Amino acid sequence: MRNAYARLFTLLVLMVCAPWAVAAERPFEQVYCLKYAVLEDYPLDGMLLGAPRDESIDIPMAMCVARRGSDVLLMDAGYVNQAVAAPWGGAGYVDYRALFSEIGVSLDQVTHVTLSHLHWDHVGGIERFPNAKFIIQRRELEYAAGAMPHNSVARIAVEKTDVLELVKLNWEDRVILVEGDHEGILPGVDVYLTPGHTIGTMTVCVATVKGRVCYTSDAVYTYRNIEEDIPLGLALDASLAVESFKKIRRLLRGGTLIPGHDPAMFTRPGEFGFRKVSEHAIAIVE
Repeated sequence: MRNAYARLFTLLVLMVCAPWAVAAERPFEQVYCLKYAVLEDYPLDGMLLGAPRDESIDIPMAMCVARRGSDVLLMDAGYVNQAVAAPWGGAGYVDYRALFSEIGVSLDQVTHVTLSHLHWDHVGGIERFPNAKFIIQRRELEYAAGAMPHNSVARIAVEKTDVLELVKLNWEDRVILVEGDHEGILPGVDVYLTPGHTIGTMTVCVATVKGRVCYTSDAVYTYRNIEEDIPLGLALDASLAVESFKKIRRLLRGGTLIPGHDPAMFTRPGEFGFRKVSEHAIAIVE
């Protein structure tokens, strides 16, 4: 009887894990980044600490999608509440269904979403992905649910409703909490703790047919941040964020880096080896 239970348990594990286990044999075939909105006239020193205070730029609000057969991994979830974005200069919002259709993906195809951190523009859209599980650093969620309510500085750009929704999803077994670095959290997917912007900011690297691609989200705002060691303008700990730049250089391993908010990716994609798919989408790997 004991052997029968063991065989049944093994069968159930294989049934649940089989799609991603088989996927481990091959890399992701496509990676796209999708611009779903912009922040207009955003202060440049909010991106690059020490920049002239009277300069501003329009910065893209984006998330990235990695696809391998029927496996669809989303990196960050954007936002849906435009009222939250308005005070920050949010404009040009694109509905998710229309946005994802530009790369041939439906929202219910997304099986996993990595959440780099809990700022509203990276976690506010989780409700749009009904079949997904969400991967986040444990310390990011625990800090937001525990210490953050008593820290007015840390609360900047965090919405209580987003934190509560993620706690609820955790009770529903739809959240995977990560402790620091975890290579192989999913087949072909590595995640790393790269703090500074927030206490638990996370970088995601995926194995693709064209090599390693690492999405830093707001661990690195723009290429200039990491190339010139310019601290982030908005960071819980700017010096720690710069230390994370060093870590990201190591874990990149000669691959392609995708920062969180660099306008040049979308205005001049060819300079980075990317292809413009549409007004809102660029192909990183295809």
